[in-house]
Amino acid sequence: MKYDSPELLDRLAAAYVVGSLGALQRRRFERLVRESVAAAQALRVWETRSAALSAVLPPVRPAPAVWTEIERRIGVAPRARTGRRWADWLRPVLGFAFGLLLTVGVVRLQPDWIVPSDLPPQAVLPASYVGLLLDASGRPALLASSRRHGTQLGIKLLQPVTVPAGRVLVLWALPKDGAPFVVGELGPDAKQVITMRGTSEQLLTTVTELAVSDEEPGFSGDRPSAGFLLRGHCVKLW
Repeated sequence: MKYDSPELLDRLAAAYVVGSLGALQRRRFERLVRESVAAAQALRVWETRSAALSAVLPPVRPAPAVWTEIERRIGVAPRARTGRRWADWLRPVLGFAFGLLLTVGVVRLQPDWIVPSDLPPQAVLPASYVGLLLDASGRPALLASSRRHGTQLGIKLLQPVTVPAGRVLVLWALPKDGAPFVVGELGPDAKQVITMRGTSEQLLTTVTELAVSDEEPGFSGDRPSAGFLLRGHCVKLW
């Protein structure tokens, strides 16, 4: 196999950081990184992206059944006091990892979901804000992405979203400290673009989550009228 392809090195580096390479593949790539400047550079790029995500992603709480299965596999008895303390310490760490791997995994496994349409499919994602919204079952339902200094937010519906009759979907930005605000109204198309009132850097720099609610047509409130249908992390990738 030839390792002089930038696209191949990018994919290998992404898989290495995400942790989806097998043990033999990881050793081969580590040897390649020591021998190839291009491979080492590809790895640094993905390590930087991972570090950027870790700085903004809040913990994700997996279902209780996940912890039960982890405890069963590692031999931690739920009734054991010392084991329970250790498991309680581990939970937020693993919760964060699940959120991190989910978002990075989308970038790694489905780059065509994120790369803007005016770039070739094999292009490296430019500095962007990316939001991955989940439904009530925890399944990826909507992907939003915008270049760092762009005013257009690309939307891709990853699964159909049921909208009550006479209602429309509204996309919200949820800042870390501050009131939520409306980004725009969503249409029915699987792929669409929202033109924002400012650049991504101006609007989303403190936003840690995006969410979707259903509202009356022409909605102009400053709070959703009910709960969110979709919600997920918004992260910086650069």
